[in-house]
Amino acid sequence: METTKINTTIEMDAHSVIAFETWLKNNVKVLDFRIVPDTSDLYEKDTAFKKLSKAVKTAQLERDRYYNEVRNG
Repeated sequence: METTKINTTIEMDAHSVIAFETWLKNNVKVLDFRIVPDTSDLYEKDTAFKKLSKAVKTAQLERDRYYNEVRNG
């Protein structure tokens, strides 16, 4: 059976995280589970952080395009 990896970001009440993580791990193979900090305030107020965020986004896009080109020949 072929498997697929999915990466998603979900927003929920902090008190629900442990129960959700437990449910998830009991129902699917979890490769990574991390709590993502809210960086929206930092992004709005700090130009260095905004520049770094853009660089990360650009690098991820380039990596994905490269992967697709190599995979699809």
